[in-house]
Amino acid sequence: MPISFGWLIFAIILVHVPIVGMGEEPKVSTVITSNTMTASSEKNLAIFQGSVKMVQGELVVHSDVMIVYFKEKAPSNPSAATASGAKSESGNEINYIEAKGKVRIEKGESRATSQHALYYKAEEKVILTGSPVAWQTGTRISGPKMTMFLKENRSVVEGGTRVIIEGSEQN
Repeated sequence: MPISFGWLIFAIILVHVPIVGMGEEPKVSTVITSNTMTASSEKNLAIFQGSVKMVQGELVVHSDVMIVYFKEKAPSNPSAATASGAKSESGNEINYIEAKGKVRIEKGESRATSQHALYYKAEEKVILTGSPVAWQTGTRISGPKMTMFLKENRSVVEGGTRVIIEGSEQN
């Protein structure tokens, strides 16, 4: 199905959505690239498929499929909505992002893989399921469900944890 001109503009705006942090942190753009994108204003979402890569500052997420869910914001100006009730593309902000299939996450020295991930923008929280594994500087952690709190640089593993701490190499 061809993408309308309005959705083309929406896609351009989407990859330049600012992420606003708490306090006086600078705004960081979110950039998503993929082989294809399908967007639905009725469902408030955009689906990216094929070699998907999302970059937001130090956070990089790769997956087979990524779905961006938007919060619906009421237009501040009633004339911003068209007669058909369509919303302005700039009236949407990211609520959460779902990544599926061969998910790989990188942030600084930390890495994680899983089959499924949910990223909650406001909380800067990632929930990994589907055989998640995380590692950083010689430590590897796995378990059924991992929650990564990005602002706090901490993780919680639920449902049984396996930790492997690599031995130091001696010359």
